[in-house]
Amino acid sequence: MPRYPIRSIDELLKELLRHREPEAYGPILQRYEVPTRDLEPYFRWNPRHYTRTCIHRNDQFELLVICYEPGQRTSIHDYDSQTAWIHPVMGEVVEECYATIPEGGLKMLSEHHLAPGTDDVLTNGRSIHRFINPGPDRAVTLNLYAKPMSKWRVYDERTGTASVSPAGPPR
Repeated sequence: MPRYPIRSIDELLKELLRHREPEAYGPILQRYEVPTRDLEPYFRWNPRHYTRTCIHRNDQFELLVICYEPGQRTSIHDYDSQTAWIHPVMGEVVEECYATIPEGGLKMLSEHHLAPGTDDVLTNGRSIHRFINPGPDRAVTLNLYAKPMSKWRVYDERTGTASVSPAGPPR
């Protein structure tokens, strides 16, 4: 696979569409070197919750722009067997990783700080986590899911109980 940089969202989509195997998606996304302004048409901001804007969706993958105001966070969730690559575009987000514990509830295992220039995060389906914008600035990630995701498992922070919900922020 060529290692030249990908310099536009259109180039990224063309490259992703050329490959049907999910193993190729991570290396492709790592080549993405596009100025933030290239994604600005997909930025959506909401003072109450983070937003998800779809750039492309087909039967193989879904490419989303996720926008976080300072302090916003996802629910604690996993992808129900999907694989995701999280590419930091602007600002900083923190991924908190969790495990369920036998007596009920969740235990935080680790934190990963993600900012432009850091490595992309690969998560597979059973990785229980959430993303937080610790502030004070807005943050944006480019998320690639192989296969498209319409539902995810959401975990109650106190009990560790999981329920299946539509993917994304509260409606």
